[in-house]
Amino acid sequence: MDQERRWSMSEIPPRDRFGAWCELLSATHLAFAIDTVSHPHREFAADVRENRLGVMSLLRTSVFPHRGRRTRRQVMANTRDVIGLHFIESGRQAVELDDERVILAPGDAMIWDGAATGDYEILEPLTKTTLIVPRSLAATTLPSYRRSFVQTLPRDHSPTRNLIEVLSVLNGQLPTMADGAREASALLVTELLRPLDRLQGGDGPDRARRPALQLRERVLDYIDANLDDVMLSPAMIATAHGVSVRTLYSSVDGLGMSLGSYIRHRRLARSYDDLLFGSDPVAVVARRWGFVSPANFSRVFRDRYGMPPGQLRRQRG
Repeated sequence: MDQERRWSMSEIPPRDRFGAWCELLSATHLAFAIDTVSHPHREFAADVRENRLGVMSLLRTSVFPHRGRRTRRQVMANTRDVIGLHFIESGRQAVELDDERVILAPGDAMIWDGAATGDYEILEPLTKTTLIVPRSLAATTLPSYRRSFVQTLPRDHSPTRNLIEVLSVLNGQLPTMADGAREASALLVTELLRPLDRLQGGDGPDRARRPALQLRERVLDYIDANLDDVMLSPAMIATAHGVSVRTLYSSVDGLGMSLGSYIRHRRLARSYDDLLFGSDPVAVVARRWGFVSPANFSRVFRDRYGMPPGQLRRQRG
């Protein structure tokens, strides 16, 4: 296998890009079905660079907003038995695997299991680094790791920071490294994985942060379940969870945007799907997702997607 490979969706006709993206994900990451997208086909773009690192691979991906789903059928059909570590450089990504949901923002890191099913959504143009680790290697470096599991890694954990910094350097240096240097780099990365195993057993810094992380996920689930309520507000959310507004804001600090902006973003995403796949008038869709003013809805929709809602409805045909 070549030590370095590159792919760019810009070299593929727009109408074929999502099919190509599915194939590329299966070849480099894992198999996913693309459900819906946040931009018309002509705007979708993605670039992937893969470098071999011993039995591992290091991927740097830049991709536009879209959604994907990994079902049990895809898990069973896929022959890659791997664990992956994601490090977000820019943008935000929502991931839900086996009923565990996380929102990743710049600086966040996450371990995921290739045996898990679930959905992901790229919320805005995203750049990330992914380390793909065969399960056979993970079994020795991360023996406490369990199947079908997603775990965020704490930012204030030195081993996590050390691994991210080394992988960032390798992103730039691996293409020009000799084979011996690659082998040495693979050994270094393997050793840097071992301290992460302490997080899997429940000890260490992540244990103290777990209640706050659990509150954040409950809050985000509550928001998604109540997006159609025009009264949805930080005060309402805080009351529903028995916490102060200050505690609420602290729990969602890692979103990379204000709570109000996040609510608007999720409402716009639901509106986009309804306009793309439904038949209700634009005004009905706007009211359904909490936009009481059609003019305001049109303005924020255009700001987010680069076109008014009526144009999206016309383009889908």
